[in-house]
Amino acid sequence: MAENDPDSPTSKGAEAPPNGPSPTALGWRRKPPSAAFPRSGEIARKTAEEVLADYLAELEQWAVDNWRDARRDAWAFWALKVPAIVSSASAGVWAHLGWITVAIISGAVASFCVAVDGIYPHGRLRNVHLRAFFDIRTLAGDVTSRFRSTEGQPDDAVRKIIRESQSEQQRIAAYIRDAEAALGTVDTNVSKRAQRR
Repeated sequence: MAENDPDSPTSKGAEAPPNGPSPTALGWRRKPPSAAFPRSGEIARKTAEEVLADYLAELEQWAVDNWRDARRDAWAFWALKVPAIVSSASAGVWAHLGWITVAIISGAVASFCVAVDGIYPHGRLRNVHLRAFFDIRTLAGDVTSRFRSTEGQPDDAVRKIIRESQSEQQRIAAYIRDAEAALGTVDTNVSKRAQRR
């Protein structure tokens, strides 16, 4: 569950995404929700509203995971760039003041940060994860609106809504997977699950 997740926004005091995560959301990392209607044995135990609520909770957790990844990517992007900028700028100041040893050390720190950032670039997926966060939230809102405006049997309506949301869900999972694969940071388990859908 999300409350036992060490990366949960509430467990580390991280800023919650806009409109806040659902405290009862299911916990998993960067995988799209299963979106399958429960097996026949489970249908008897859950109402259509409960099935839809579970699906929306999965979507919410997926959105929260992408929000968290976007924040991590933003931090990772600047983690070595800021020290490189400060060190290189201060090296000239130290040299001007005659502190040659400090200027050399500042230049070396800047060079090290630039070299490491060039060899192991991080944080380039922030915009992809941020886009996914908003797309997933839009999808969840659309699912909710369609359920509220349906007529007839709730079970049939929920099945139809979840089935129809699959194409949008797969589109979101595909562009996250493609962006991660293009940068060589793809989680192979997520990719395999996305390909099976």
